[in-house]
Amino acid sequence: MPEHTKRFETERTRRFRQSGLSERDERTISNVETFGCEVVQVKRNSAGPGWSYTLGVHDTCGQPEVITVGLREETAHFSLNEAADRLRNGINLAEGRHRDIVGEVECEFRPVDPKWVRRLMGWAVWYYDGGAFPVLQAVYPDRDNRFPEHPDFDSNFRQPLLQPDAPETAVERDFWASADPDSSLFNWMLPDPPHTLVFLSKPVQSDAEPITYVSHDIEDGAWQFLGTSMSGGDKPVISCFHHLIDKDSSLKELADLPLGWYAERAERDAPWVRRKHDEESA
Repeated sequence: MPEHTKRFETERTRRFRQSGLSERDERTISNVETFGCEVVQVKRNSAGPGWSYTLGVHDTCGQPEVITVGLREETAHFSLNEAADRLRNGINLAEGRHRDIVGEVECEFRPVDPKWVRRLMGWAVWYYDGGAFPVLQAVYPDRDNRFPEHPDFDSNFRQPLLQPDAPETAVERDFWASADPDSSLFNWMLPDPPHTLVFLSKPVQSDAEPITYVSHDIEDGAWQFLGTSMSGGDKPVISCFHHLIDKDSSLKELADLPLGWYAERAERDAPWVRRKHDEESA
Protein backbone atom coordinates (compact mmCIF):
# COMPACT_ATOMS: atom_id res chain seq x y z
CA MET A 1 0.00 0.00 0.00
CA PRO A 2 1.50 3.41 -0.91
CA GLU A 3 2.46 5.41 2.17
CA HIS A 4 0.28 8.39 1.22
CA THR A 5 -2.89 6.26 1.49
CA LYS A 6 -2.17 5.29 5.10
CA ARG A 7 -3.97 8.26 6.63
CA PHE A 8 -4.88 6.31 9.75
CA GLU A 9 -1.82 4.14 10.29
CA THR A 10 -1.33 3.45 14.00
CA GLU A 11 1.15 1.65 16.20
CA ARG A 12 -1.29 -1.24 16.30
CA THR A 13 -1.60 -1.56 12.51
CA ARG A 14 2.20 -1.38 12.14
CA ARG A 15 2.54 -4.15 14.71
CA PHE A 16 0.02 -6.29 12.83
CA ARG A 17 1.97 -5.86 9.61
CA GLN A 18 5.18 -7.00 11.27
CA SER A 19 3.50 -10.21 12.45
CA GLY A 20 2.45 -11.53 9.03
CA LEU A 21 -1.13 -11.28 7.84
CA SER A 22 -3.59 -13.58 6.16
CA GLU A 23 -5.48 -12.22 3.16
CA ARG A 24 -8.48 -11.36 5.32
CA ASP A 25 -6.29 -9.75 8.00
CA GLU A 26 -4.54 -7.69 5.34
CA ARG A 27 -7.87 -6.41 4.02
CA THR A 28 -8.97 -5.39 7.52
CA ILE A 29 -5.73 -3.60 8.37
CA SER A 30 -5.69 -1.84 4.99
CA ASN A 31 -9.26 -0.59 5.49
CA VAL A 32 -8.41 0.73 8.95
CA GLU A 33 -5.30 2.51 7.66
CA THR A 34 -7.11 3.96 4.63
CA PHE A 35 -10.57 4.81 5.98
CA GLY A 36 -10.10 4.85 9.74
CA CYS A 37 -12.23 1.76 10.32
CA GLU A 38 -13.73 -1.34 8.78
CA VAL A 39 -17.41 -2.25 8.96
CA VAL A 40 -17.94 -5.89 9.88
CA GLN A 41 -21.33 -7.41 9.04
CA VAL A 42 -22.88 -10.64 10.28
CA LYS A 43 -25.84 -11.85 8.24
CA ARG A 44 -29.16 -12.64 9.88
CA ASN A 45 -30.06 -16.30 10.26
CA SER A 46 -33.34 -18.14 10.56
CA ALA A 47 -33.58 -17.41 14.27
CA GLY A 48 -32.04 -13.99 14.79
CA PRO A 49 -31.29 -10.62 13.20
CA GLY A 50 -27.98 -9.68 11.67
CA TRP A 51 -25.69 -7.07 13.15
CA SER A 52 -22.93 -4.74 11.96
CA TYR A 53 -20.14 -2.95 13.78
CA THR A 54 -17.08 -0.81 13.27
CA LEU A 55 -13.52 -1.93 13.91
CA GLY A 56 -10.69 0.58 14.27
CA VAL A 57 -12.48 3.77 15.30
CA HIS A 58 -11.17 3.58 18.85
CA ASP A 59 -7.64 2.86 17.61
CA THR A 60 -7.49 5.63 15.02
CA CYS A 61 -9.22 8.47 16.88
CA GLY A 62 -9.82 7.34 20.46
CA GLN A 63 -13.62 7.27 20.11
CA PRO A 64 -15.97 4.33 20.76
CA GLU A 65 -16.69 1.65 18.20
CA VAL A 66 -20.34 1.50 17.08
CA ILE A 67 -22.70 -1.47 16.63
CA THR A 68 -26.24 -1.72 15.32
CA VAL A 69 -28.61 -4.69 15.21
CA GLY A 70 -31.36 -5.55 12.76
CA LEU A 71 -30.78 -2.96 10.04
CA ARG A 72 -30.45 -3.95 6.40
CA GLU A 73 -26.80 -4.37 5.51
CA GLU A 74 -26.72 -1.38 3.15
CA THR A 75 -28.38 0.87 5.72
CA ALA A 76 -26.11 -0.35 8.50
CA HIS A 77 -22.98 0.18 6.40
CA PHE A 78 -23.91 3.79 5.66
CA SER A 79 -25.02 4.49 9.23
CA LEU A 80 -21.84 3.16 10.82
CA ASN A 81 -19.56 5.02 8.43
CA GLU A 82 -21.51 8.23 9.07
CA ALA A 83 -21.32 7.67 12.83
CA ALA A 84 -17.57 7.05 12.61
CA ASP A 85 -17.07 10.28 10.64
CA ARG A 86 -19.00 12.28 13.23
CA LEU A 87 -17.03 10.75 16.08
CA ARG A 88 -13.81 11.52 14.25
CA ASN A 89 -14.94 15.13 13.89
CA GLY A 90 -15.44 15.52 17.62
CA ILE A 91 -19.22 15.01 17.88
CA ASN A 92 -20.25 13.23 21.09
CA LEU A 93 -22.84 10.77 19.82
CA ALA A 94 -23.61 9.58 23.35
CA GLU A 95 -25.32 12.92 24.03
CA GLY A 96 -28.77 13.67 22.64
CA ARG A 97 -30.24 12.34 19.41
CA HIS A 98 -28.83 12.55 15.93
CA ARG A 99 -30.46 12.81 12.51
CA ASP A 100 -29.42 11.69 9.03
CA ILE A 101 -27.75 8.54 10.30
CA VAL A 102 -30.62 6.04 10.04
CA GLY A 103 -33.07 7.22 7.39
CA GLU A 104 -35.10 10.31 8.26
CA VAL A 105 -35.56 9.50 11.95
CA GLU A 106 -33.39 10.31 14.93
CA CYS A 107 -30.90 7.89 16.44
CA GLU A 108 -29.55 7.41 19.95
CA PHE A 109 -26.14 6.00 20.81
CA ARG A 110 -26.07 4.02 24.03
CA PRO A 111 -23.10 2.35 25.80
CA VAL A 112 -22.85 -1.42 25.26
CA ASP A 113 -22.35 -3.94 28.05
CA PRO A 114 -18.93 -5.67 27.64
CA LYS A 115 -20.63 -9.09 27.69
CA TRP A 116 -22.31 -8.20 24.38
CA VAL A 117 -19.03 -6.93 22.96
CA ARG A 118 -17.42 -10.31 23.60
CA ARG A 119 -20.47 -12.10 22.22
CA LEU A 120 -20.95 -10.15 19.00
CA MET A 121 -17.74 -8.36 18.08
CA GLY A 122 -15.23 -11.17 17.78
CA TRP A 123 -13.26 -9.58 14.95
CA ALA A 124 -12.86 -6.36 16.93
CA VAL A 125 -11.87 -8.34 20.04
CA TRP A 126 -9.14 -9.93 17.89
CA TYR A 127 -8.04 -6.52 16.63
CA TYR A 128 -7.72 -5.17 20.19
CA ASP A 129 -5.87 -8.29 21.39
CA GLY A 130 -8.69 -9.19 23.76
CA GLY A 131 -8.47 -5.88 25.60
CA ALA A 132 -11.41 -3.72 26.58
CA PHE A 133 -12.67 -0.97 24.26
CA PRO A 134 -15.77 1.24 24.42
CA VAL A 135 -18.74 0.57 22.15
CA LEU A 136 -21.96 2.48 21.46
CA GLN A 137 -25.12 0.88 20.10
CA ALA A 138 -26.97 2.86 17.44
CA VAL A 139 -30.55 2.48 18.68
CA TYR A 140 -33.17 3.48 16.14
CA PRO A 141 -36.86 4.36 16.58
CA ASP A 142 -39.94 3.37 14.60
CA ARG A 143 -41.17 5.47 11.68
CA ASP A 144 -42.92 7.85 14.07
CA ASN A 145 -39.63 8.48 15.91
CA ARG A 146 -40.75 6.53 18.97
CA PHE A 147 -37.96 4.66 20.72
CA PRO A 148 -38.24 1.15 22.19
CA GLU A 149 -39.22 2.40 25.65
CA HIS A 150 -42.25 4.28 24.31
CA PRO A 151 -45.54 2.48 25.10
CA ASP A 152 -46.71 2.86 21.49
CA PHE A 153 -43.42 1.76 19.90
CA ASP A 154 -44.03 -0.25 16.73
CA SER A 155 -42.76 -3.77 17.54
CA ASN A 156 -41.82 -4.29 13.89
CA PHE A 157 -38.78 -2.13 14.68
CA ARG A 158 -37.84 -3.85 17.90
CA GLN A 159 -34.17 -4.60 18.43
CA PRO A 160 -32.24 -6.18 21.27
CA LEU A 161 -30.92 -3.52 23.62
CA LEU A 162 -27.32 -4.16 24.63
CA GLN A 163 -26.98 -1.80 27.59
CA PRO A 164 -25.98 -3.00 31.09
CA ASP A 165 -29.24 -1.66 32.56
CA ALA A 166 -31.54 -2.70 29.70
CA PRO A 167 -34.39 -5.02 30.69
CA GLU A 168 -33.75 -8.59 29.60
CA THR A 169 -36.75 -9.57 27.50
CA ALA A 170 -37.31 -12.50 25.15
CA VAL A 171 -35.81 -10.34 22.38
CA GLU A 172 -32.46 -10.08 24.18
CA ARG A 173 -32.49 -13.71 25.33
CA ASP A 174 -33.22 -15.03 21.85
CA PHE A 175 -30.61 -12.78 20.27
CA TRP A 176 -28.01 -13.97 22.79
CA ALA A 177 -28.89 -17.58 21.99
CA SER A 178 -28.86 -16.99 18.21
CA ALA A 179 -25.16 -16.04 18.52
CA ASP A 180 -24.34 -19.10 20.66
CA PRO A 181 -23.00 -22.12 18.72
CA ASP A 182 -24.30 -24.37 21.52
CA SER A 183 -27.88 -23.14 21.10
CA SER A 184 -30.39 -24.55 18.63
CA LEU A 185 -31.10 -20.97 17.56
CA PHE A 186 -27.56 -20.57 16.22
CA ASN A 187 -28.23 -22.71 13.15
CA TRP A 188 -31.92 -23.51 13.11
CA MET A 189 -32.54 -26.24 10.53
CA LEU A 190 -36.15 -27.25 11.09
CA PRO A 191 -38.81 -26.22 8.57
CA ASP A 192 -40.92 -24.31 11.09
CA PRO A 193 -39.71 -21.15 12.87
CA PRO A 194 -38.07 -21.67 16.27
CA HIS A 195 -40.96 -19.99 18.09
CA THR A 196 -43.55 -22.31 16.59
CA LEU A 197 -45.79 -23.69 19.35
CA VAL A 198 -45.69 -27.48 19.64
CA PHE A 199 -47.57 -30.03 21.73
CA LEU A 200 -45.92 -32.14 24.44
CA SER A 201 -47.27 -34.78 26.73
CA LYS A 202 -47.11 -33.81 30.39
CA PRO A 203 -44.53 -36.53 31.25
CA VAL A 204 -42.26 -35.17 28.50
CA GLN A 205 -42.72 -31.60 29.64
CA SER A 206 -41.78 -32.53 33.23
CA ASP A 207 -38.79 -34.63 32.07
CA ALA A 208 -40.38 -37.75 33.57
CA GLU A 209 -40.11 -39.42 30.15
CA PRO A 210 -37.83 -38.94 27.14
CA ILE A 211 -39.39 -38.18 23.77
CA THR A 212 -39.93 -41.46 21.93
CA TYR A 213 -42.70 -40.47 19.49
CA VAL A 214 -42.88 -37.44 17.19
CA SER A 215 -45.73 -36.71 14.81
CA HIS A 216 -45.88 -34.04 12.10
CA ASP A 217 -49.61 -33.80 11.50
CA ILE A 218 -50.85 -33.48 7.92
CA GLU A 219 -54.02 -31.49 8.66
CA ASP A 220 -52.52 -28.42 10.34
CA GLY A 221 -48.76 -29.05 10.34
CA ALA A 222 -48.72 -29.35 14.13
CA TRP A 223 -45.87 -31.18 15.88
CA GLN A 224 -46.51 -33.61 18.74
CA PHE A 225 -43.80 -34.89 21.09
CA LEU A 226 -44.77 -37.80 23.33
CA GLY A 227 -43.10 -40.33 25.60
CA THR A 228 -43.64 -44.01 26.29
CA SER A 229 -46.99 -43.40 27.98
CA MET A 230 -48.06 -41.31 24.96
CA SER A 231 -50.57 -38.71 26.18
CA GLY A 232 -50.94 -40.29 29.61
CA GLY A 233 -54.56 -39.19 29.61
CA ASP A 234 -53.64 -35.56 30.34
CA LYS A 235 -54.20 -32.54 28.16
CA PRO A 236 -51.20 -31.64 25.99
CA VAL A 237 -48.74 -29.00 27.15
CA ILE A 238 -47.77 -26.21 24.73
CA SER A 239 -44.11 -25.33 24.35
CA CYS A 240 -41.86 -23.25 22.11
CA PHE A 241 -40.12 -25.41 19.48
CA HIS A 242 -36.58 -24.25 20.13
CA HIS A 243 -36.79 -24.86 23.89
CA LEU A 244 -37.53 -28.48 23.11
CA ILE A 245 -34.59 -28.78 20.71
CA ASP A 246 -32.27 -27.19 23.27
CA LYS A 247 -33.22 -29.91 25.74
CA ASP A 248 -32.85 -32.77 23.22
CA SER A 249 -30.63 -32.00 20.24
CA SER A 250 -31.30 -35.44 18.71
CA LEU A 251 -34.65 -34.05 17.57
CA LYS A 252 -32.76 -32.13 14.88
CA GLU A 253 -32.58 -35.43 13.01
CA LEU A 254 -36.29 -35.05 12.30
CA ALA A 255 -35.94 -31.68 10.58
CA ASP A 256 -37.14 -33.18 7.30
CA LEU A 257 -39.97 -35.29 8.73
CA PRO A 258 -42.74 -34.78 6.14
CA LEU A 259 -46.28 -33.78 6.89
CA GLY A 260 -48.34 -36.86 7.66
CA TRP A 261 -45.39 -38.84 9.02
CA TYR A 262 -44.30 -39.87 12.49
CA ALA A 263 -41.09 -41.20 14.02
CA GLU A 264 -40.55 -43.59 16.91
CA ARG A 265 -37.61 -44.85 18.93
CA ALA A 266 -37.29 -47.27 21.83
CA GLU A 267 -35.37 -44.88 24.08
CA ARG A 268 -33.64 -41.50 23.98
CA ASP A 269 -30.39 -42.63 22.33
CA ALA A 270 -31.96 -45.20 20.01
CA PRO A 271 -32.29 -44.52 16.26
CA TRP A 272 -35.49 -43.02 14.91
CA VAL A 273 -37.76 -45.17 12.75
CA ARG A 274 -39.98 -43.16 10.39
CA ARG A 275 -43.37 -44.19 9.14
CA LYS A 276 -46.21 -42.60 7.24
CA HIS A 277 -49.56 -42.30 8.97
CA ASP A 278 -52.14 -44.49 7.26
CA GLU A 279 -55.21 -42.79 5.83
CA GLU A 280 -57.40 -43.67 8.79
CA SER A 281 -55.04 -42.21 11.41
CA ALA A 282 -54.26 -39.17 9.23
